[in-house]
Amino acid sequence: MRIVFIHPNYHSGGAEIAGNWPPAWVAYLTGALKNNGFDDIHFIDAMTNHVGPDELRAKLAELQPDVVGATAITPSIYEAEECLRIAKDVCPDARTVLGGIHATFMFRQVLSEAPWIDVIVRGEGEEIIVALMQAMAEGRWPADRHKIKGLAFVDDGEITATQAAPTVKDLDGIKPDWSILEWDKYIYIPLNRKVAIPNMARGCPSPVPSVASGNSGAITACATRKRSWMRLRIWSKTTEWVSSSSPMKSHPSTRRNSSNSARN
Repeated sequence: MRIVFIHPNYHSGGAEIAGNWPPAWVAYLTGALKNNGFDDIHFIDAMTNHVGPDELRAKLAELQPDVVGATAITPSIYEAEECLRIAKDVCPDARTVLGGIHATFMFRQVLSEAPWIDVIVRGEGEEIIVALMQAMAEGRWPADRHKIKGLAFVDDGEITATQAAPTVKDLDGIKPDWSILEWDKYIYIPLNRKVAIPNMARGCPSPVPSVASGNSGAITACATRKRSWMRLRIWSKTTEWVSSSSPMKSHPSTRRNSSNSARN
């Protein structure tokens, strides 16, 4: 089963002044999928490469994916919806999947205004996307869609959300596949260095009912974990990978929340 992820061609003209930022979400999802046997995964970074509608059509026509996934923060939602509309137009049999902070909390609006989206992933994406792809690969979709936690979709004309998925408990088991990214294109201009933005934490230490964050490293929302927040042990994994392939230079973060900003 061929999976294509797209980072929407959204530009704010703000943070981009300092350079191009690697969309870490695709590395986290790709790692989770490859660890579960899905290895035909492709990535179109439409934002970094300024891929317009016609070029996107051509790329999708060449790849002929079975599944097309995208992510969106609120400013990029319409670009993300348009990416998936193009995907459905070019590959009508492909399943279209959207995740990200906006889709997680605004799934009813998104599914109402973009009926070409087959399913929304709500919450931390690594485990949900694996369960979803397994159902599709095994022919259990859409029959088993109500059994998969963390989804939203239209069923018989009604927008339906399944039970919320739990947050990822085995943080040490998160193994992003950084090789999916084009590292030569992610440059922090002021220092002329390649830049990486790994997640350094998941969740929130504050005892508030809920916290929304675009920092969560996958097609993701950041659910509150109150006192149970845990620092991801990703720095050691990242430096181990860097020492072997040297694609980037970065520095460990001491912040509680991920350094992966709303650009994701």
